Amino acid sequence: MIKKGFTLVELIIVVAILAILAAFAVPNYFNFLKTVTITEQTEKVAAELRYIRDYASARSIPCVLTITAPNGTTGSYRFNEVDSNGEDIVLPSEPTVEIPFPDNVIVTANPDDVTFTDTGRPDEEIRITLTNSQEDLSKDIIINQVTGRVSIQ
Repeated sequence: MIKKGFTLVELIIVVAILAILAAFAVPNYFNFLKTVTITEQTEKVAAELRYIRDYASARSIPCVLTITAPNGTTGSYRFNEVDSNGEDIVLPSEPTVEIPFPDNVIVTANPDDVTFTDTGRPDEEIRITLTNSQEDLSKDIIINQVTGRVSIQ
């Protein structure tokens, strides 16, 4: 008589092997998610900075990105043009909207206002650091004063 199927012992062994593999995979998956969150937010802010740099350069007007993150907490950012008196003005095509950072991302900017001149360069070298809430992962955005290049480190 031919029996087809698995024995209970074989099934228990397979379940035990899967449990061991899952025990190794789950912590790595959560670390991956933390890394992806910081990387995604850093890329998003860097893309916004590149857009503002190009906007200022193409229109020959100063533009500012204001980062609101009190005492290194989570915050938001917004983009405005600057008029001839140095005052922020609201763009007719792009209303002033505070774009929030996720709750688990802490932002530190030096300085808080990133101003691009009419040539698309900042007045000084800018460093923006995004850190996760456990403070074990961080990414820096650096804007070169001479070239205006936005890079991620």
